[in-house]
Amino acid sequence: MAEPLRPGSTSTAGERLTVLVADDHPVYRDGLSRELLRDPGLALVASVSGGHEALEAIRRLRPQVAILDLRLPDLDGMAVLESVGVERLPTGVVVLSAFGDSATVYEAFSRGARAFLLKASTSSEIVEAVRAVARGQSVIPAAFQTGLTREIQARRSLVDRPLLSPREIQVLRLVAEGRSASEIGGELSLTVATVKSHLQRIYEKLEVSDRAAAVAVAMRRGLLR
Repeated sequence: MAEPLRPGSTSTAGERLTVLVADDHPVYRDGLSRELLRDPGLALVASVSGGHEALEAIRRLRPQVAILDLRLPDLDGMAVLESVGVERLPTGVVVLSAFGDSATVYEAFSRGARAFLLKASTSSEIVEAVRAVARGQSVIPAAFQTGLTREIQARRSLVDRPLLSPREIQVLRLVAEGRSASEIGGELSLTVATVKSHLQRIYEKLEVSDRAAAVAVAMRRGLLR
């Protein structure tokens, strides 16, 4: 029986579809690798266990498809996905995860995944997804579609609502100028306690913990113009 490739090893691809597997669970990774090696139309070019190792192999080997677990040591799968997209690497990513909640599925596709499957999927389902992604298609199993639609709608409603109130924007603009709470209060005719209350709500809405981070996030999102 053919053994799966070890991290960093390669096979002659020829005209076969080149595939990389990244999963930190050795039994699952080796089992999946053996299934891929049995398919005469596929060439397994690397089988790796870590996120940094996966990204380096994708950069070096340029496989047509990468099968990627999200929970990888040292660099998680979401970060690998994002790097593949930012660097415009010519590799389509099939996410293979033990978790399929709508938020995780949404985040994976928003970062560039072309397919999302659970680890409980059969080898034939995984191979079919690999081939579909190589053809430029996306694969979203029916079990995920309703949850993904709801997640998209929920996030769209958040985007449609103003993130910060006009008063909070005023406070944050003054924060960006380096004003203290008392100076902001004097400028806007507010008590220091009210200014601090506004700041706390700003931190919560922007999911930050201090002034500098709040200003940075607000500028990145175009809230301070």
